[in-house]
Amino acid sequence: MTDQRGGLFTKALSLVIAMISSGVLIWFLNSPVFDVRNVAVHRADSSPPPAVDPASIEAATRPLIGENVFRIDSNALRRQIRNLPGVADATVRVGIDGRATVTVAYEAPVANWVANGQSFLVNASGEVLAEQFEPKVPLTIEDDSSARLVPGDVVSVGALIAAHQLQSNLPLLRVIPSHIRYSAGQLTVVDHAGRELGFGDTSQLDAKLVALHAVLEQANRLGERIASVDLRPIERPTYRTVDAPPLATGRNPRAP
Repeated sequence: MTDQRGGLFTKALSLVIAMISSGVLIWFLNSPVFDVRNVAVHRADSSPPPAVDPASIEAATRPLIGENVFRIDSNALRRQIRNLPGVADATVRVGIDGRATVTVAYEAPVANWVANGQSFLVNASGEVLAEQFEPKVPLTIEDDSSARLVPGDVVSVGALIAAHQLQSNLPLLRVIPSHIRYSAGQLTVVDHAGRELGFGDTSQLDAKLVALHAVLEQANRLGERIASVDLRPIERPTYRTVDAPPLATGRNPRAP
């Protein structure tokens, strides 16, 4: 009998403990004491300044206010923030004191992409980060062929890479780009002297730069001032001089 009574007492005690634990758990999950009351968003130490609209980050974190800290899925919120244009990574920390801290690492814009008169910041993958112009970004591409862009859209990565290559290499030929235009898959550079250089599509840029160098050297030997160059026929590029209205076909610059 003693063993039986002892067993019943143990079961009853276990049941009471379970009920108390459940009650405490329910209180933890529902008590306003553990609701989030403050959300702070910080930029990661190694992150560049944000190009993304701060409102998009605020909109993603706003639902945290009033949520019970034990009910928040930090990993899901982190994934949501990481999917925003312009965000490279994020961490989410929630404390039982009702404070939530979101630390965001932003992607660096590599170019201003101007479409239909509106400028956008794009990253190295061609993703549109934000609708704005950043003068500190050294590369600007004017695109006459794009429709209205919004953050999250993707522009031509090939044009982005080609424009960067031209901006880096043309000064070696004493050609300083003032405008880089991309339209219908074609790249055109207007340099500091007002010369219009047509590179065509984004392929074979190295060969086109060699051909351009040969054209410039030939024109210099002949004392000609170039108004425009068409490099689409790489083997036989054509150019137009300032004082000659018709298009002048140059000798093969590579020929001796």
